[in-house]
Amino acid sequence: MDNTQTQPTCAELVKDQFNQVEQEYKKAEQYFNDYDNATEGEQIAIKVIDTHKGDYFSEYEDLFDYVNQSALSWEYVEAEDEKNPAYYRLLLSWGGPSDEFRIYTIGDTLEIDVIDYHYMDWFDGASIPVPYSSTSWDVCQMFLDCEVA
Repeated sequence: MDNTQTQPTCAELVKDQFNQVEQEYKKAEQYFNDYDNATEGEQIAIKVIDTHKGDYFSEYEDLFDYVNQSALSWEYVEAEDEKNPAYYRLLLSWGGPSDEFRIYTIGDTLEIDVIDYHYMDWFDGASIPVPYSSTSWDVCQMFLDCEVA
């Protein structure tokens, strides 16, 4: 009897991993929207409730601040060759496994062409396109907006 268990591949995990990131960003976005739309007294209550629910969004100014402080890095990656074009990378985690957003722009502009979410583990990796209507796309756009053309 063979008792070996096979680990799921990155291709099998990538969509669920992206959905976890997306849900966390949506949750943070909702928190900051509720906070911004609240009166001063309600804002204090939101921070107290946030602490009691175990969320930690109250420690940040806004969604950008939250992602900026929780992501590992933001960087420009030079093109390796014609098959591997340059992109901006928002690195979320590193090691085994790691995940990141790769933001490809149109030519030398800062206009987003495509964003891919990559999930990688030792000797394995997979990616999926990030939907334009997602909070993750908006987060990547915020970081790209900080770049100087």
